[in-house]
Amino acid sequence: MNFIKKIFKTSPEQSLTMDKEFDSYVKKSITLIGTEGKGLENDKLVELLVNSGIPELEAIEIMLFLPVAFCRKLLPQINWHPDYVDFYAEDKQIKRLYNDNPRYIIIQSLTEKYCNERPDKNIIMNVAGRSAEFKSINRLLLNGGQVKDIDVSQTFVIRYD
Repeated sequence: MNFIKKIFKTSPEQSLTMDKEFDSYVKKSITLIGTEGKGLENDKLVELLVNSGIPELEAIEIMLFLPVAFCRKLLPQINWHPDYVDFYAEDKQIKRLYNDNPRYIIIQSLTEKYCNERPDKNIIMNVAGRSAEFKSINRLLLNGGQVKDIDVSQTFVIRYD
């Protein structure tokens, strides 16, 4: 089954089960990514998550979207795009709204919850710091730029068929 179809086309019963399971995977991943996974390359991070009991497809989605959610939470003053592009090839790009991705909604909700309940600042920085957006914004600010001048482009999520 095509993974993207699986994410975006589920029955209400499948969705409820998926939400509960995915919820637990995200909670576990926040700590793992923020501690053991902070310096790992993406493939090694997915391996860490899988070895910690998270199915590979879910681990990939968490690795892709958890840093984005943390970065957006950390920098709410930025005018973030409501959508992203799933990029498969030059001739196959699909624009998607974050709010249409049930996995991202769970990730965003748990990010909010984590950040509002005595968060570990190192974990927040380590998770957010994995995002390309955070790295670019940090570089701009370190070079004397101002937050008010930041204009972010749409995120491209590189996918493989």
